[in-house]
Amino acid sequence: FQVLGSSGKLYTCYSSCHFCTCPAFGFTVLQKSESLLCKHILAVYLSQAMGACQELTVSEEQLTSILLAEEEDEG
Repeated sequence: FQVLGSSGKLYTCYSSCHFCTCPAFGFTVLQKSESLLCKHILAVYLSQAMGACQELTVSEEQLTSILLAEEEDEG
């Protein structure tokens, strides 16, 4: 899932493995173990429960572009 953060940045959340690309997830969940999830993963779970997700089918090339764009933003 892609979730629009409050700063306007898109974060990718993998609900199947419970992971988000936001800095808060990396710090509070992975490094400090202070939380089980970030607000973006919570948004995914809530939107799924409410049936409010917009599902788009993307090709392998489009998915590759999405993931590579995130790598460029991080590093």
